[in-house]
This record gives sequence, C-alpha cells and structure tokens, in this order.
Amino acid sequence: MRLNAYRALASESRVRILHLLQDRGAPVGVDDVAAGVGLHVNTVREHLDHLVATGFVGRESEVRATRGRPRILYRALPRSAGASMDARAREHLLRLLLAGYGREVGSPEELAEESGRQWADDLAAEGAEAGAARRDDTVGPPEWAQMAALEQHFEELGFDPEADLDADQVHLHRCPVKDLACARTEVVCSVHLGLAQGVLAHVDGPLEAERLEPFVGPDHCVLHLARRAARPAAAVPAT
Repeated sequence: MRLNAYRALASESRVRILHLLQDRGAPVGVDDVAAGVGLHVNTVREHLDHLVATGFVGRESEVRATRGRPRILYRALPRSAGASMDARAREHLLRLLLAGYGREVGSPEELAEESGRQWADDLAAEGAEAGAARRDDTVGPPEWAQMAALEQHFEELGFDPEADLDADQVHLHRCPVKDLACARTEVVCSVHLGLAQGVLAHVDGPLEAERLEPFVGPDHCVLHLARRAARPAAAVPAT
C-alpha cells in the first residue's frame, strides 16, 4: 500500500464515503453522498476533496439537458498517486540548509537533525492553529497515523514516498533538492532525518526514525524506522 493510501484511509469517514462511491458504481452528487453516510454536506465535501487529491476519487460536471448550473459529481477511481510539492516547505528547507552552509560547527549532522526537528515542531504548531490536526475519526493501528503524517510532509516536500511496514522503511524515490543533497549529503539528509523524527514524535505510536540511507539508487533513499519497546506494566503491590 502506498504511503498516501495510509493517510487517506486512516479516516473512517473517508473509508465510508469511498465504499459508498464504489458500491454505486456511477457518479454521485455531494448531497447524495452526505445522505448516504450521514454526515454534513460541508464535511463530506472536505473529505471528497481529500480523496480527489490523493487519487481515489474523480470529479466531473453533470451533463444536463436543461438550463442551470450543473452539479459536481464524484466517482471512485482505480488508485493513482499524485501530490503537488508545497513550495513554501521547499523554501523553508533551503533556508535551513543555506543558513548553516560553510559554517564551522562541531557536528554538522547533529545541527542539521536539530533543525529538522525544529521544523517539524513549527509545522505541527501551524497545523494545530489551522485546525488541520483532526484525528477524531482515525482508525487502524497507531503506526498508520504515524505513516500518514510522514507521507503528508514528504509528499509536500516533493518526494515520492512509499512505505514498507513489514521492513519498517520508507522509500523516497525523488529528492527535490538533489543537487544540494549530492554536494552536502550529510547536511541535507540529516535535516530530512530530523524532520522525520520530529513528525513521528508528534503522533502517538511506536515508530521512530532511526537513520536515513542516502542514494541506494540514482534517485532512491531509504528512511529506516525502529519500534520503541513497550513499557513494562507497573507492578501491583502485594497485599
């Protein structure tokens, strides 16, 4: 399953909407979808926009033989990937890189990782202020929510991420700052590792970002994850 599938399908409401569209097998209006899943039209419209953006649902205008504005209809699609890069996030990354470029520091990797973690903190704060961090209908194991958060940020950066939960890895198939990464691998990859560490720290779950293996292929890096050991249960005092 692609990473962006984890993010889209981590919402019970979106799963219900997608199932309804698949069952109908024909384009459906937003009012009919809302009635079918028992949600407010505005809420359904937001979920549909998300499903359209992640390639699960297609959107088209109704063909009408009478006058009047045509309705927007939605239909389930075969899974397709696709997400645009967030230019503001890219600029933020470049500022982090250039701010430390050429400076004499004790450990460039540690400084870069810390910058990445701070970046994740800033993004989490922005998301909370915008009301974007809504997880009230999240379903599935906790690592799904963590993978969803990783997917969101790495897709916004312009990577082509793919998760392998069996191996606890995320494959990054495209680097939007490849030229800088080739010139300053230790800095660029450490920023990305720190970002992954910070993103996972903001979502409850067992996964942690352990290391980033650069350029296992021409345009392929691997983020290696680790799972925290479960805390031992507190001993019950003898009576």
